[in-house]
Amino acid sequence: MLNEDNGHAEQVSASLRSRNKFGMTVRFLIFFFLFFSLNIFSEKKEVWLLDSTGTVLEKQFVELKQTEFSDKAPNPLFKLFRKKHKDHRRIIAAVLAFPFPFGIVGLHRIFLGTKPYVPVVYIATLGGIFGILPLIDFFAIIFDKDFEHYENNGKVLMWVK
Repeated sequence: MLNEDNGHAEQVSASLRSRNKFGMTVRFLIFFFLFFSLNIFSEKKEVWLLDSTGTVLEKQFVELKQTEFSDKAPNPLFKLFRKKHKDHRRIIAAVLAFPFPFGIVGLHRIFLGTKPYVPVVYIATLGGIFGILPLIDFFAIIFDKDFEHYENNGKVLMWVK
C-alpha cells in the first residue's frame, strides 16, 4: 500500500511541475509582450553607450519625435510593398489575358485600363481572332520588361508602339 501511495504522489508531483512550467511560460510571455509593447509606443527610449568589451559606459534617455512620411524619403517597407504590388498586377493581368476563359472577352484589357471599344473588338472577332490576340497579349505581358506600357493603352494591338 505504501508503494501505491508513493507512486501516486510522484504522479501528482510531476503534474504540478508541468503546470508550474506552463504557468511560468505564460507569465514570461505576458511580461515579454507588455514590456516590448509599452516600450515600442513610448516616446522616450533608453540608449546604452557600450565600449568594445560590452561594458555599459553611460545610459541616456532619448526623446523621439514622430515624423511624417514625405515623398522625398519614403518608408522602405512602402517601397517594397509597391514593388510587390506591381508584380501582383502583372500576374493578375497575365492570368486574365490567357485566352480561355477570360482573354477571349478582353478582361485583361479592362483590368489594365483601355478604351471601351477594345473589349467589344475582342468579342466581335470571336475572342480576338479565335484567341490569337489574347495569347499574344499573354506572352507580351509576361515577357516584356516595360509592363507600364500596357496600362491605360487604348490601342487594340497593345504591344504595338
